[in-house]
Amino acid sequence: MSGTNWRRVSVLVGIAIVLAVVIGAFVVALRSAASVPAAPESVHASAGDANAALTWLAPTSNGGAIIESYTATSAPGGHTCTTSATSCVVKGLANGTSYTFTVVARNSAGAGAASSPSNAVTPRAVLSTCWSLDTSPVVPLAPAVRTVVVQYYTAKHLGPVTFYKDQQWVLNVAEQSKGVHYCKNPDGSKSGYVGAVPANASAAVMVEAFHKPYPVTGSPTHFVTVAQLASGWKVVGEGTGP
Repeated sequence: MSGTNWRRVSVLVGIAIVLAVVIGAFVVALRSAASVPAAPESVHASAGDANAALTWLAPTSNGGAIIESYTATSAPGGHTCTTSATSCVVKGLANGTSYTFTVVARNSAGAGAASSPSNAVTPRAVLSTCWSLDTSPVVPLAPAVRTVVVQYYTAKHLGPVTFYKDQQWVLNVAEQSKGVHYCKNPDGSKSGYVGAVPANASAAVMVEAFHKPYPVTGSPTHFVTVAQLASGWKVVGEGTGP
């Protein structure tokens, strides 16, 4: 390569180095000129099952640099979610506890001020639809269930016993287990009821039995709950309604 060509290459390399230095200095100047973002606005929370879904509006000022992320934090508990969007879901919350949430925006200059707290929400377990005779599976009456119910009322001197359509409704053991349960009515309202099925039951059914009236209530018709335990089928509940 001739001396002239070498000089041209040297000039071009020198120009490239100067441009890189100038551009780098310009970028550094831009970064140093940026400030942290303003606080996000209008944080809104919606409760779920052990979580809360959050939405918010971007800050009115990004501080002169692109917002890189948002972090939402719960109070109490300090549970967080981080995202580049303007919504996220905070998980790990305790059902039955009231929470509010704040959101912080972050850019290249750092994290800005926290938003005002959101509305308060209380996560709750998702309610199942309330059980009813119309929605429960129906199967033919099992001979073992028939025998147990007949023996139960015979021992109370209320026989003879007959059964509605010789059928039984199949129950969900978990939903009918002992204790108070809550469920959702068709109109969306909440109901509570007391279950009678032992948690260790392998199966449970309900039958409608007809027998002599109870001396006190005068009712000959009862819905009878029967559970299958390790020892066999056993009547665990009865009443005038399912």
